[in-house]
Amino acid sequence: MHRHLVPRRWAGPLFLAGALLAACGGGATTSGSPTAQVVPSAGAASTGGQSAGASPTAMASQAAGPGGPSQAPDTGGGTTTGDIPDNAVFLTYRNAAHGFSIQYVEGWQVTTAPDGVVVRDKDSSESVTVVALPSDIGAYISGTDLPSLQSQTGYKFVKQDAIAVGTRHYDHVMVKMPAPPDPVTGKSIPSTVDRYYVPGANGLAIVSLSTPDGVDNVDAFRQMIQSFGWS
Repeated sequence: MHRHLVPRRWAGPLFLAGALLAACGGGATTSGSPTAQVVPSAGAASTGGQSAGASPTAMASQAAGPGGPSQAPDTGGGTTTGDIPDNAVFLTYRNAAHGFSIQYVEGWQVTTAPDGVVVRDKDSSESVTVVALPSDIGAYISGTDLPSLQSQTGYKFVKQDAIAVGTRHYDHVMVKMPAPPDPVTGKSIPSTVDRYYVPGANGLAIVSLSTPDGVDNVDAFRQMIQSFGWS
């Protein structure tokens, strides 16, 4: 077999051409390159910690009564494992019919119900259900609410206590329950649900925060329950 060798007199020009090509390509960046830079799009300049190009829904509160519109459909921008990112943006949902408001993560799907609201993202969720205010909340939990949960497959009682939320104290129950079936796969994964019972002039709000087992959403869920308020 004959080898085709480059004559020595061409080695210098070839090296110079390669160097020139490398220099010309020095202004381009690729994903993962240590020198890659992200150039903001027009209108995305920061103003006081808020993006000037942010969508209106990122800055506006959502308001709806039972059966009414609440938010545009989920665009798929939520998390995939149930883990809420530290930089998540929170919006405020307001229910005029029952007179309450609560924060939720932008991108989660909001569904207004006759007795409150359900907000979901993949396997995590928060919901508010308003019932008539009982004279004894503890008795209502033990005699009505928990028995209604026990009928669900995979239910497991963990504990019942009272928890300080800011300057307030709420009755609280922790249970194990499968998350609602995924709309695509139909699978339900084991989850932990914290239920807070918040009395007010308009009734008793049962705030349920559900997260997949093994996922840490403590900070985000604390913000959600602390944000709840009666109007």
